Amino acid sequence: MLKALKVSNFTVFGSDVEFMFSPGLNVIVGENGAGKTHVLKLGYLFSRAWPDLTAQRLAVNKERAQAYLAERLADLFQVSDLSALIRRNAKGGAVLQAQVDGHIPTVQIRMADEPEFTSPGLPEAMPWKVQIQRKDQAGLLKATVLPDEVPDAAARNAFLPQQVLVPSKEMVSLFKGLIGLFDKYRDFPLDISYRDLAVAMSTLEPRDRPPLMSDVAQRMQSLLGGDLKLEKGELVFERADGSQMDISLMAEGYRKLAMLIYLLRYGVVERGSTLFWDEPEANLNPAALKLLAEALYALGSAGVQVVVATHSLFLLREFEILQMGSAQGHANQVPNKYFGLGRQKKDGPVSVTQSTDIADIEPLVLLDESLQQSDRYMEANP
Repeated sequence: MLKALKVSNFTVFGSDVEFMFSPGLNVIVGENGAGKTHVLKLGYLFSRAWPDLTAQRLAVNKERAQAYLAERLADLFQVSDLSALIRRNAKGGAVLQAQVDGHIPTVQIRMADEPEFTSPGLPEAMPWKVQIQRKDQAGLLKATVLPDEVPDAAARNAFLPQQVLVPSKEMVSLFKGLIGLFDKYRDFPLDISYRDLAVAMSTLEPRDRPPLMSDVAQRMQSLLGGDLKLEKGELVFERADGSQMDISLMAEGYRKLAMLIYLLRYGVVERGSTLFWDEPEANLNPAALKLLAEALYALGSAGVQVVVATHSLFLLREFEILQMGSAQGHANQVPNKYFGLGRQKKDGPVSVTQSTDIADIEPLVLLDESLQQSDRYMEANP
């Protein structure tokens, strides 16, 4: 689970910009260019670092972490020179810090009438700190990881469940051959998160209705009239009557819903995972978006940390409605956090406001523009 992220002079951010994340639902809002996607990518980077580095059962040390983080930063942000990630006109370099909690395997016992545990084990702290510094020679950079901020003291058996970043571009129609294209072309024009997701979706076996397949997921299946399946390395959409539909004929927004059901059924997203999702609202009609909001909220109550970046006032309102309903005892209340990214002046560094109440977030561009549109409408229709 991602607990905190602190950035200084990274891309559009100023000094000491800190995010304190909820274990449940986290929503990031802001105007275009405010760095919402950058926050998702950094959170994803540090959430994946431990499982990636320990996959070969080797110890995490400064040298291995340094090489890994430098390569992942370049691949996630699609830069050939890491100096491009240092904020323009910033003195010195950029600093990235993250607090991530892994888990130590634990025997968990509960009574039949008790709710599922939301954590797969005891928490284990995994702190990270990275400096990106300009070099005077050759113009090339590498990420320098300070040894006191590498989680080399974490328990060797500590683990993190699958971490998933769903990018803003719909991925289902790109699935076929995507991994091969990444492997063949070094400068393929998509960041590495697309390949990560394709690999995760292509290497697992389906499960018999895993616990995270909630009622809302079943309702999404009813809306779609079927679901995605993996057959011979290809994604296919199978209707309820057993017939198949070509993925290219499926509405783009519905592909997103189908993908979420797929991620749950195949166990890509599981208890203890963090699901990062960039602009989940794209190409979804209000009815489908309402279902998606319910699904994400339900995941937050079932032990999945959800971090979304959005431009949708409709999605924000749906989250608020669900939260208010939970407060009135209609469902389990999910810990939540809202983050607003913005600049004090044009071309200035981006800062963050954060609260458990969306009303406290400034600037809330989505609401401001919605109110201004209402004013323009009233003026045009006296």
